[in-house]
Amino acid sequence: MMTGRIIFYRPSPAVVPVSITGARCELDCPHCRGRYLSGMVKASMPTDLIRAFIAAGRRGARRVLITGGFTRSGRLPVESMISAIEEGKRRTGMMVSMHGGLLDARVMERAAKAGVDTMLLDVIGSQHTVTCYLGGDWSLKDYEAALSNAGSRFQLLAPHVLIGIEHGKVFGEYSAVDMISESNPGACAILVITNGETPDSADVSRVMKYARERLKSHLTLGCMRGRGNARLMYEKMAVDLGFNGIANPSQETLGYARGAGLEFVCVDDCCVHMPTI
Repeated sequence: MMTGRIIFYRPSPAVVPVSITGARCELDCPHCRGRYLSGMVKASMPTDLIRAFIAAGRRGARRVLITGGFTRSGRLPVESMISAIEEGKRRTGMMVSMHGGLLDARVMERAAKAGVDTMLLDVIGSQHTVTCYLGGDWSLKDYEAALSNAGSRFQLLAPHVLIGIEHGKVFGEYSAVDMISESNPGACAILVITNGETPDSADVSRVMKYARERLKSHLTLGCMRGRGNARLMYEKMAVDLGFNGIANPSQETLGYARGAGLEFVCVDDCCVHMPTI
C-alpha cells in the first residue's frame, strides 16, 4: 500500500480564465477551433481587463489566468495589456498566471515586473506537429529559449504536455518531457487530448510514466484528459504513478487514493500550484 499525499484541485470558481483576444486565434488548431476560448471572460481592451480583475475579486476568486489565442509565432499578443495586468493586480491583489506561449525575454521581463506570478507554457516536442498540424512558424529551439527565459523571471514556471495533440498519436511527447526536464521547472501538468481522435491508453500510460521518471518537480494531471471511462483510468494511473496532484478528480478517484493509503488535500487553485498548508 502507498503512503504519502496527493493534492486534489478544484480550479473553479477560484481561478478566472480571461481571454485577451476574445474567441480569436491565428492558429485555429484542429482540436480547438477557438472552442476553449469561447467559455472564458473576454477582455480585448486594457479597460476590459482591469474590469475583469475587479469582477473576479468581487466574486471571491483568488487568481486570474491571462490567456487567449496565439499568433503564428506561437505567442500570446499581450504587450498592450501588460499595464492593465499591473493595474488589475494593484487594485485587487489577485494572483496572476499567464499562458504566454513563446514570448521573448523582454516581454517576459515586463510581465514579471507587472505582477505575473506563474508562467504556463505548452511544450510541443515534434516539429511536424508545430508546422503541419498547428500551422506554426516557430522551431523547437524556441521552446528551449522560452523555458530558460521564464525560469529565471517568474515565481513559478509550469510547462504543460498535451498527449495525443496530433490526431491522438504520440509523436513528440517524450521529447517535450526531456526539454522540460532540462529546464528544471517548479511544476508540470500532463494533459490528454479530448477533442478528436482518442490516444491509445497504453501510449498515455507510457508518457505519464516517463514524465514521472524524468521530472522531479510537482507533477500533476491537468483538467483536459479525456472523457468517461478513459478519464477515470487516467486519474487512477496518476495515483499509481505517484503524481503529486489531479485537477477535478472524480469521486471514484478520491476513494481509490484513500484505498491506496494516500492522504489527500483539496485545494481551490490551478493544479500546478503547491498548497501552503
